[in-house]
Amino acid sequence: MQVLELKRLKDKKIRLILIESEFPIDWALELPKEEGILGSLFFVSRVYMEFIKDLVNKYHPNFVVEDKGMRSIEEPATDDEFGAIFRNADIPYEFVDIPDYALNVVSAPLMDKKGFIKKITEEIESYKKMGRVHYNDTNFQQLVIWKQLLKDDFKAQEDEIRYKIREAWMMMNILELAKKQEKSQLKAFFITDKRHFDGITFLAKELDIGIEIINLKKVAKYPDEETSINDLLNRSILEIMPIKVIKKEKEERILYFFDTDEYCSPFDTNMGYDAGFDIVIPYSRMKADRVSRLVQDAMFSRKAGASSVYFVGGSDVIESEKIAEEVLKTIIPPFESPVIIDPRGSHTTASAIVAKTLEVARKHGFSDLSGKKIICLGGTGPVGQISALITSKLNAKVVITSRREQFVKELAKSLTKKAGRGATKIIGEVVNSDEQYLKIVRDADIIWSVGKAGVQMISKKLMTQLPPNKIVVDINLVPPYGIEGMKPDYYNTEFYPGIYAIGALNIGRLKYKIERKIFKEALKTKGKKVFDYNIAFEIANNIVFGEEIKILV
Repeated sequence: MQVLELKRLKDKKIRLILIESEFPIDWALELPKEEGILGSLFFVSRVYMEFIKDLVNKYHPNFVVEDKGMRSIEEPATDDEFGAIFRNADIPYEFVDIPDYALNVVSAPLMDKKGFIKKITEEIESYKKMGRVHYNDTNFQQLVIWKQLLKDDFKAQEDEIRYKIREAWMMMNILELAKKQEKSQLKAFFITDKRHFDGITFLAKELDIGIEIINLKKVAKYPDEETSINDLLNRSILEIMPIKVIKKEKEERILYFFDTDEYCSPFDTNMGYDAGFDIVIPYSRMKADRVSRLVQDAMFSRKAGASSVYFVGGSDVIESEKIAEEVLKTIIPPFESPVIIDPRGSHTTASAIVAKTLEVARKHGFSDLSGKKIICLGGTGPVGQISALITSKLNAKVVITSRREQFVKELAKSLTKKAGRGATKIIGEVVNSDEQYLKIVRDADIIWSVGKAGVQMISKKLMTQLPPNKIVVDINLVPPYGIEGMKPDYYNTEFYPGIYAIGALNIGRLKYKIERKIFKEALKTKGKKVFDYNIAFEIANNIVFGEEIKILV
């Protein structure tokens, strides 16, 4: 029994030519129950065979492999006309795929899940037959949700087998065939679905195998009315043209992640990789006085114009700002790179809060936030500070609250200065009781709860005393929520008379989109550009409204 093992060949050099199959090569864990005549057909047109003959004459490969796909046979048939192209040229030709014994091992857990999905499906059907389906039946809802979650999980794991696992086995088959060849310099064809090109290319790079890609351009040639079926069968209705893909030497896209906290945020790290960075290098417990040396090392070890991006995070907003200033001072031409500033997600979360607030406000007759009174509960934290800055620049009347009087008033003064000319003054208010909360929020147009997770700030008793015409946002996902009666999935939901709620899930979804967009934009950006709350808010409004709403810079 063969064990999956991928090792570089020491005494052989392989050049692998990936050739796109004429039609997609499907694969699934199980054959369709009713596959009909098409299930066993693997059609190859005359024009494709001529195309392959031309490639054989051009490259003279030492061996050829093809993705087995859903074929029921283990090796090419001796009377196969397509395989004859290679046999006639005395070129070894084989199918490659994961062997059945290995597939049985990796797919066994999935088959158990499939059986469980079937049981849930049968239970759902029994509910329907008995007429027990109702929109507020929690048992039925749970069954439907579980089924969908299991199906999604099944598909994700099946795709893992379909691509990563099968590609690894196919590559091992190629290496085994290469070992059997006498020559040390080898050329091989791999005919496969183009969906495998990226995975095979990645493995080839790791194994020091050269890659060349040949895609197809297929143009349909429609016959005229006088063409008979016999004529049609004797010629192709497709015109195939090869498109050779020249791969540039890959330059690693690196994200340098400076975090003020003891551990770098896994959320931001994952976002970097998901956005397309090849490498994310985290530096925790970062201080402004240490960052300049690191940036210099990062700059001068790479060529000018290399794809480098600096990301500043952490819960210490003041230190993060100092770090960002040092980074911007240190990067010099021609080594300038983009800098993303988003300490603990404050810039992207605050932008999402303001954009979502504005979206709901427009549904209730507010054209903008100018002149509107916004109370930012727990506003001395990272998210509260940036939210206050943005809305101050939008000329709202912003109040941030805290239990520490001197601290909140000094912070409000500092934020007002930072907001700059043309922005409204940010007010700092101390609140330590329900009476103080009621006094401060009674005449507010908008209330934001942005304090610590799991801390309730306004009770139901207090909320019922408020007049209508208010919008309330709570970013807390951990119960008890900041506003009693709030639910994370609320969106423009009237949860008290005339008071409309936006929950944490709606804010979080938009925050995720904003951060992802920022990372992708930074990847494409050459030279120095700062991605902070100014850019984040522009992106948020483009996502929500399809338009730009700029703030004072």
